[in-house]
Amino acid sequence: MAKTRDLRFSLKIRAKPEAVYRALTSATELCRWWLAGAETDARSAGRFRMVWPRVLGKDGGRAFPPYVAMGESEGYFVDLEPGRKVAWMWRLQRKKGLIPPMSSFFIQPQARGCEVTLLHAGFPARPSADRYYQGCAKGWEDCLAKLKLYLETGRTLKSQAVGFADLKRLSRKPR
Repeated sequence: MAKTRDLRFSLKIRAKPEAVYRALTSATELCRWWLAGAETDARSAGRFRMVWPRVLGKDGGRAFPPYVAMGESEGYFVDLEPGRKVAWMWRLQRKKGLIPPMSSFFIQPQARGCEVTLLHAGFPARPSADRYYQGCAKGWEDCLAKLKLYLETGRTLKSQAVGFADLKRLSRKPR
């Protein structure tokens, strides 16, 4: 039986790899499509701070996304390759041991854009970690869906939960 499990999502985005890289490393860009606030020093060992907006829940109430503790997180960049890779090392206090600290985005050029793969590896494969694993899976799906929507259409839905199933409907041009 495996002792750990990974989250891996891949999707094609009709955008240049450089635009994806910028959207993941620039505080200004991160605030356009995903965050309520951000500070980034996009260099090796450069610090970042991310502040999430409250999202509209199915019950109509607003709360922070389930993958965010207290609405903000911080850490540092550990592996940056412009147009190819972005890796974040999270500072985790309360969920230490349940959520692995590193997440990486791999950006592969394609004929009409690029393929972006997110890897967040090393979650414990035990029932006590299921809630965190599932919360992170929802969070990364929300992140990637919002990234794709923003880069392909210029639209943002920062205060609404978004999933891959929503993309086709959201990508249509309004009439």
